[in-house]
Amino acid sequence: MGLRKGQRELVEQYRGGYCAIPAIPGGGKTHCLSLWAAEMIANGLHKPGKILIVTYMNSAVNNFKQRIASELKNRGIISGKDYFVSTIHGLCLQIIKEKPDLVITNEEFEIIDGVSKIHLISSSIDEWKRHNEKKFRLYIDDSNLNANKISDTYKNWQDKLCNIMLSAIGDFKCRGINSKEAMERCRGLGEDSILSWASEIYEIYDKKLKIGGFLDFDDMLYNAKKMLKEDQLLLEKYQKKYSFVCEDEAQDSNLIQSEILDLISNGNLLRVGDSNQAICGSFSNSDFTLFKNFCDNPSTTVYKITQSSRNTVDIINLANYFVKYVRESHPVAECRDSLLAQFIEPVGEDDSRPNPKIDKYGIKAGIFTSWEDEARSVVVKAQEMIRKYPGKTIAILVPTSWRMNVVLNFLEARKIPYELLDNTSGEKNKTIRKLGRIIDFIAQPESGLKFYDMMNECFLLDSYDSESADEEQNEEKKTVGQRVILCEFLKLYPVEKLLYPIGGEIERVDIPKDLLASDIWSDFTEKLELVRELLEFPSTIVEKLILFISEKLGFEREERAIAQKVAGDVRYLMSQDPHWKLADLALELLSPKNIFNFFAGIVWDLKGYEPKPGVVTLATYHKSKGLEWDIVFLTSLTSTDFPVSLDDKFIGEYWFLKEEYKNPQAIVKADLEKLLDGKSTGNSIVRSKIETISERARLLYVGITRAKEYLFLTSFETNRGKKNETLASKYILEFRKYIEASKHN
Repeated sequence: MGLRKGQRELVEQYRGGYCAIPAIPGGGKTHCLSLWAAEMIANGLHKPGKILIVTYMNSAVNNFKQRIASELKNRGIISGKDYFVSTIHGLCLQIIKEKPDLVITNEEFEIIDGVSKIHLISSSIDEWKRHNEKKFRLYIDDSNLNANKISDTYKNWQDKLCNIMLSAIGDFKCRGINSKEAMERCRGLGEDSILSWASEIYEIYDKKLKIGGFLDFDDMLYNAKKMLKEDQLLLEKYQKKYSFVCEDEAQDSNLIQSEILDLISNGNLLRVGDSNQAICGSFSNSDFTLFKNFCDNPSTTVYKITQSSRNTVDIINLANYFVKYVRESHPVAECRDSLLAQFIEPVGEDDSRPNPKIDKYGIKAGIFTSWEDEARSVVVKAQEMIRKYPGKTIAILVPTSWRMNVVLNFLEARKIPYELLDNTSGEKNKTIRKLGRIIDFIAQPESGLKFYDMMNECFLLDSYDSESADEEQNEEKKTVGQRVILCEFLKLYPVEKLLYPIGGEIERVDIPKDLLASDIWSDFTEKLELVRELLEFPSTIVEKLILFISEKLGFEREERAIAQKVAGDVRYLMSQDPHWKLADLALELLSPKNIFNFFAGIVWDLKGYEPKPGVVTLATYHKSKGLEWDIVFLTSLTSTDFPVSLDDKFIGEYWFLKEEYKNPQAIVKADLEKLLDGKSTGNSIVRSKIETISERARLLYVGITRAKEYLFLTSFETNRGKKNETLASKYILEFRKYIEASKHN
């Protein structure tokens, strides 16, 4: 079966009990877990129940399903009844639907999406603030704020509170504490306690959820665990249903998820993960120590996957050097356990999938004079690599979303094809923008500008998947030719004459004869006919118009799903507000933060993301997890984004708050542990800094291990010695010394 160390032991030996698989990046954990499941099913070892695999991303769910189905097919078995793959929230939803009346009075409950959740918590804070304005202002340092800045600061503080409150509420739910219990426990805290605020806002938020018939993701876990603990028959049903429970990405698990899976597994629990890739703790209630402790449990069998063929040996050596540096030489002693002594080994020369090899040392590091200078240099180098290696995949990784815009502008200025990995751009919102452009034109068909935007974005910039360079060039030529025709027509004729010409035919104006004689002309007129059909469809029934557009434009499966969601939501929106018009819908669809993006992101996540050669992937370090590229640029390795010492600047600290309150998230976390566990964790700010340093070290490790062949590490320094200085992270200084030494060996 082509199995390596650790993989072989899992597939051939694991047949029950507690089992942990610590797996290094690129170790093929999905491959071997799928093989194990297929092996168990093929030999009937999974009976009497099924195998349950729980993972985090919808795309990972599909990946597991396809791999297991393929492995079973190779063994002559066509069946999907012996295994179930789900996200943890999908599993909890299945449990809740067994007895929804125990959870919420309205059985037709909905799972609230991310956008609606932010709106709900924001309105809850507004309601709380009406009676607690003094508390709200308590943390703000307004000594240096003028009248103009005060209102902006208040808004900024409220925006920050949304995430702080959601995190605190999530922590309460993760501990099995409902809103009333939270209020009771926090009753003795002072008015300056932000944890006390959280308990009060939790109660308001919880009421709003119930009134709307909503559950959020934390509710799903909370209620699923509650039902399993209180209903013995329900628990036994799930223990019989699933003979084996497998948890993928176990390093990102949280307490309540671990408890749910442990309950269902009835002792047959397999967990797969990599503690060195635990990077979600700063924005979720995940706890990477849970997987570490599970591995250390004497009753757990451990099979380690340490070999990887993803990276060149040079990149593997750099990743291992970084682990060793952090563990042995990190300036903050408390951070030396942030990475485990888990080192990557290259595969043997006789392996069927060997490590990539290149003809020179493929790692470089550079420090620039500003973020703009760094971003420009990275884009220039990326363009050079595209020309030099047209068949290779490339990624530029940034630590935060707000840094993306500068890189994006340089990519667009140089006309470099790119794909953004987020829910509001790139392929994920292309369908919504197409619908928006067409609806925008139909709402105002006399507008030449709206007509041009629609034609340009929906009809003249179609993407073509062709292996032939000549075909791609012909399609590009056709698009350019049609744009010439469109521009010439709009100079001489109004839109109505284009769509409804005298005599039923478009008069030939001064278009170059070679264009008129080619199939470009006939293809263009066919598209105009399609636009006429769209205009003639009754626009009074908007949801049917949207579905008609998706049919006429030949939307693929994912695009049709998005169109159906838009149509359904529009029906609801228009019933709520009879004054809503086509122009309002177009405005919403074309907004970068429209209400449909969240669903579109889920749809495209189900499909999964596959990097394309010649197209630069622009993503955050967090979004890159689980992916790989031939060439990777790791940017902004500054002391702010990747702090190393306690004196570095930290992103979680807010400049507009008083000194003792600058990191409210850390205060909430420390107060919660003191309240619930009775233990004092010392200085909460220092502890938060240690946790941030540790998690950012793991994030950098994830970034390094995304690169298969070439790795570029960059940073910048500016305003040295001033209050607003930005310095290069100590990590990149260490990397530069290591690279110089390695190149000469």
